Amino acid sequence: MYDLLIRNGHVIDPAAGLNERRDIAVLGGRIAAVLDLGTPAEAQRSVDVAGKYVVPGLIDFHVHVFPGVSHFGIEADPSCLARGVTSVLDFGTAGGLIFAGFRRYVIDEAQTRVFALLHIAGQGLISSPGTLPGLGELHDLRYCNIENVEKVVAKHRDVIVGIKIRCTANLAENGQNEAEGLDRARQAADRVGLPLVVHSPNSSLSMGHVLNQLKPGDVLTHCFHGKRCGLVDADLRLLPEAKAALERGVLLDVGHGVASFDFRVAHALIDQGVLPHFISSDIHFYNLHGPVFDLVTTMDKFLHMGMNLPDIIRRTTELPAKFLQREGELGTLQVGALADITVLELQDLEQPLTDSEGRVEIGKQHLEPTHVYRSGRQVGLLPRPRPL
Repeated sequence: MYDLLIRNGHVIDPAAGLNERRDIAVLGGRIAAVLDLGTPAEAQRSVDVAGKYVVPGLIDFHVHVFPGVSHFGIEADPSCLARGVTSVLDFGTAGGLIFAGFRRYVIDEAQTRVFALLHIAGQGLISSPGTLPGLGELHDLRYCNIENVEKVVAKHRDVIVGIKIRCTANLAENGQNEAEGLDRARQAADRVGLPLVVHSPNSSLSMGHVLNQLKPGDVLTHCFHGKRCGLVDADLRLLPEAKAALERGVLLDVGHGVASFDFRVAHALIDQGVLPHFISSDIHFYNLHGPVFDLVTTMDKFLHMGMNLPDIIRRTTELPAKFLQREGELGTLQVGALADITVLELQDLEQPLTDSEGRVEIGKQHLEPTHVYRSGRQVGLLPRPRPL
């Protein structure tokens, strides 16, 4: 007798090489069996999802979910879990000076599974241009204390999976602190044995400088922006130094956000065979009501640009789970995995899709979550936020 049986869905589980109709059985909060259709089975609850896709619980690789402390922060559960995302990676909203509060009030309290990058700057994202005072986190490099990073990671290594830095000129005293900040972030990542994750739009550094600091398994986020210090030249061709970095194992994250996704760059790079490793929303206070809304809207944009659904699911399940070092637990529906499950309906629906530069393209399909389970327990869904 299973706890839950999800019947007749089209299962897409790239980690298991599965792309066909199956039944999924859950017992004790874990995947108990992946059954051929029609296999006799009994469950306390059975759900028929014929005509829909059953995928591992979606993982949003790039979010900001520390409300009330960071001006970027939003609530994880209504914005992520209630829109089909069972796990998230908070992208360095908290640095070492405030991470204990992030752990206590967000990671340990949210129903959404929350992992974190630790910001190299101890104060994290509590201010930036646009706040009062308008100081970026690299305003004073005394906050970038490697010893403090080591202490905080040692205490919270179960949830901290990388070190984050934003290399943008106006966050670093008009660029004067960027190179030193990046060097300290590199040292900190090496000392704690975790990947380095770098944000580069409008950096005063060259892309070659940034990429030279990245090792295999490190991540360049906002990979499809069209601003200074991006992956493409003036003709939207992939830079040679970027090609070399990808060949040596540097990973790319979309991180759509309010200012970091340009359809022109995305189309051009995809046409050149450059695909992101992680499709993520960078959802936060300033884009929750557009142009981001939720992770599935970002996934819609990649459907629109010609990626097939299994490839999109892989970049929102299997590959993020691998980065989190949770393969076999998350990002898959294999037997023994945690029963984080998202059911998606692929709707034929014309909709405007807006990038971060205000460009609009018309999509023809929309992915809508219809059922979400976290460790086998169904959670309530909310409609997509309305545009302001």
